[in-house]
Amino acid sequence: MKTAMRANMPQWQPGDTVIIRNIARSDGTVTTAMPAIAISDTPELLALYVPAGTPYKNNWVVPLATRVDSVANVIPSAQRIYHDRLMQNDSIRLYLTGFGFSVGLSFDASGSFTGWYGNMEAPFVRTPLGIDTHDLALDVVATAEGQWRWKDEDEFRRRLEVGIDSPLQHERIRQAGWEFIERLEQMRWPFNGGWQHWRAPLDWQRRLLPQGWTADYGTHSKLLQ
Repeated sequence: MKTAMRANMPQWQPGDTVIIRNIARSDGTVTTAMPAIAISDTPELLALYVPAGTPYKNNWVVPLATRVDSVANVIPSAQRIYHDRLMQNDSIRLYLTGFGFSVGLSFDASGSFTGWYGNMEAPFVRTPLGIDTHDLALDVVATAEGQWRWKDEDEFRRRLEVGIDSPLQHERIRQAGWEFIERLEQMRWPFNGGWQHWRAPLDWQRRLLPQGWTADYGTHSKLLQ
């Protein structure tokens, strides 16, 4: 579901460093921070590149076997420890202004396009560092040929059961997933933009998180709207 654009937003030039942050819905702290490189920035779409080997921070590290059970008793974000992670392969992230999902493109070690990833999340908010969003648990994974499946449905269902999501929120998130799927199947924007053929300039090297990457820019309340 698309929402209205926000005014007075900063714009990035190709090659600029943009920090992607996930903000905890519970307390507004940063759960994940990843440096990316701006490919293009328009009022409708922000395209970012994350090279293989990019280091990033994440404080929500739970074994897959226990993720669903952990939903009800997760430690608040502010009390968790950050872990160092590395991107394994190149990826492109497409952030659609006002939409409840982002579009990821995955590549293998040889640089070949391998598939699409729909991450259900709150419409992004721009900050002086980059963009902030809330992850909403449900995802869609698709092959390069467009064969798709839901991901993390058990965790998504558990969030409703324990009251993290309301029935209305649950339905809106699911609707965003169906919109991703519909656009993918019909190869509508942004899937028809040729992004799977884009390749980074040779001088674009992976970026690092800057000092102050955990700064509070007041986006928490905006992301909850």
